[in-house]
Amino acid sequence: IGASDTVSSAAEDDPNCSIYGMPVLRVWKSGQVFVLKRSIGNTGYAGMQNPILFKDNTDVLLGDAKETCEALRNAIDSS
Repeated sequence: IGASDTVSSAAEDDPNCSIYGMPVLRVWKSGQVFVLKRSIGNTGYAGMQNPILFKDNTDVLLGDAKETCEALRNAIDSS
């Protein structure tokens, strides 16, 4: 769990992006990515949508990240 810009593929793929060249976690290379966001449309420091939100291997869970993680943990614990 971290800031959107720390996992943005634009840092490597978009030379016109304000975070181009910034070190990032290359989560988009994972088999499956889960993104927790309060809402779609918020932009980070880069001022743009994170491209990983639109990749086929990404699922987006909307809501407060802490509450969502707790709900997921509780669901797993009760199964």
